[in-house]
Amino acid sequence: MKAKILIIDDEKSIRITVKEFLLKEGHDVFEAESFEETIQIIDKEHIDVVLSDIVLKEKSGIDILRNVNEKRLNCPVIMFTGVRSIDSASEAVRLGAFDYIAKPLEKERLLRVVNLALSHKTLVDERNRNHANLKAIFLSVKDAIIAVDMDLRIIEINEGARNICGIECEDALGMTLEDSIRGLCCGHCIEAINKTILEKLPVETHRTECEHKEHQGQLVSLNTYPLIDEKDGRFGCVMVVKDETHVSNLEKEMGKRQRFFKITGDSIKMQRIYSLMENLYNIDTTVLITGESGTGKGLIAEALHYGGIRSHGPFVKVDCSALTETLLESELFGHTKGAFTGAVKDKIGRFKKADGGTLFLDEIGDVSLGVQQRLLRVIQDKEFECVGDSTPVKVDVRIVTATNQNLKEKVRRGKFREDLYYRLKVVTLSPPPLRDRIEDIPLLVDNFVEKFNHKLKKSISTISNDVYKIFMEYEWPGNIRELENALEHSFVVCNTGVITVKDLPIELREKISFHVIDEKSEECYRVLQVLEKTNWNKTTTAKLLGLSRRTVYNKIKECNLHPEKPSI
Repeated sequence: MKAKILIIDDEKSIRITVKEFLLKEGHDVFEAESFEETIQIIDKEHIDVVLSDIVLKEKSGIDILRNVNEKRLNCPVIMFTGVRSIDSASEAVRLGAFDYIAKPLEKERLLRVVNLALSHKTLVDERNRNHANLKAIFLSVKDAIIAVDMDLRIIEINEGARNICGIECEDALGMTLEDSIRGLCCGHCIEAINKTILEKLPVETHRTECEHKEHQGQLVSLNTYPLIDEKDGRFGCVMVVKDETHVSNLEKEMGKRQRFFKITGDSIKMQRIYSLMENLYNIDTTVLITGESGTGKGLIAEALHYGGIRSHGPFVKVDCSALTETLLESELFGHTKGAFTGAVKDKIGRFKKADGGTLFLDEIGDVSLGVQQRLLRVIQDKEFECVGDSTPVKVDVRIVTATNQNLKEKVRRGKFREDLYYRLKVVTLSPPPLRDRIEDIPLLVDNFVEKFNHKLKKSISTISNDVYKIFMEYEWPGNIRELENALEHSFVVCNTGVITVKDLPIELREKISFHVIDEKSEECYRVLQVLEKTNWNKTTTAKLLGLSRRTVYNKIKECNLHPEKPSI
């Protein structure tokens, strides 16, 4: 490695000897015998390594080291020292000298230390270049980027954070994020960051309202990613905040939105759902979400919570179908110690945990009549009693429920309380099944491709046209969940950049195979009908079908058609 090396010593013989060593190694060598001469060379040339005697006539090698440090040069300084100046050499190393060599100088040791210094400089230069490149990227991004440590202290922040979040970048470094945004906004980002640090997983929040005091109506999308320090394993988090206000306003003007929080779709039916959801944001009306499994009922419940006035409070979900009546009562309302066998300590119920926020009761159609009675009282009186305790507990909770069952039919059969039914369905949202919004499939596919590329560390760009055709013709009984699972399966088995039919789950391929066979049979039967009408005249048949004669002959062969005994 050819380098520019500066030798500083007031003894000319030492300079000549060291210079000779270095020239033979192919380096460019500069000489200086004083502090002033050294400074002139350093200011003029890009020196890679400095070799300096500690003891000079006027100022010392320590002064040269300080000057290199003050100018922030990535230039390792190696000191020469005599026996009597060992203490000074130690001081030099403490101040940042790369190494020191005792006189008399030995060629092998000198060259070894110089090579180590050059390798060190190469690594530092590369690190500085990478840091500079990252810094340039960091500063050029218009989105807000904020990196925090485990204690939520800001360790990096860009100019976008000032424009979007109103954080003064110069003052924010070292402060906690809570202190930096206190009084500015609602603090949705704190919840996302805490979740990322706790679970060590990324979190995405799409178009949430900041309630920023200086940016009225500002909508942002949040993406948080875990950071890990490989030295001590401590975690931090980097957050990217994108201002979606302008895009959202444009979509509203156009009457069409492609995404709404985590919900994807721009079909007319989904636009109606979005509009109704917006009307429900800032009121506490109970909402019943109905629809088939896999249509996104849970995502709608989350959007109603995080987009509304209760977004500061907790969002608590209960799967009512997963628990027996006794366990569900305990889960919802809590219990006191000794209330029943196995109740060894007091337990806080989900209603209490959701106080000030939203309680989402999924699969409400599976709740027993006894629990329905208690739910009705909470909705009417805003209070409940723990299992094993008669003391009323007041709560302020918005209730959102969901079911894939026909509750009206259950009311008719006496399986669901009519009074509770009408309490729950003040407003009903019914997301359509995927087969009724197939125009949303391309958007959903793009969304899942991006998701699984990130999750599975792959670089798949898209799906083939044949797969798109299959997706558009398939009925999707499992709706969006089935589409997501099919794509995740395809991502796992795909070894190229495009998902093809062979990558699809076998159940989907089999259904499509039957469909293709049916289509082929229909086509063969149509060709046979025309052939029989024309007494097997191939030219006339071709004209009637709008095909070439060659194609007609190929169809006859492909379908194994015969005048005497046709086979379809």
